[in-house]
Amino acid sequence: MRYAVLATVAVGLCSSALATSSASFEAQGYLLDVVIGDDSRPIVAGLSMATPGSARSVQIPMRHIRIESFDAEKQILLLRFENPGDSTLPRDFFLTVRNDSAVLQIDGKSVAGRFSWGM
Repeated sequence: MRYAVLATVAVGLCSSALATSSASFEAQGYLLDVVIGDDSRPIVAGLSMATPGSARSVQIPMRHIRIESFDAEKQILLLRFENPGDSTLPRDFFLTVRNDSAVLQIDGKSVAGRFSWGM
């Protein structure tokens, strides 16, 4: 009986855990990795970015990211990052994704590329 209760609790904990997947944008030396969390519905749970010529990605704090629209089913993502004056983070940018096409607006230019939903 005790093992049955423990098994039930373990299954309950596992089923309510936050499942994750990732999505990404890559073009002209820019790479954005988006962590998608999914508990009751998909959410953007994390973001890292590598810029042209950088040796590694930088984790971007979620408190500086504004999700203007996110619908994983319709494959729409509008995401804005505003740098709070931290030189270790990328400059302000805006990412627009519709289906597998994306545009990254950064440094006064628009960089078009493919977006992989990977979900």
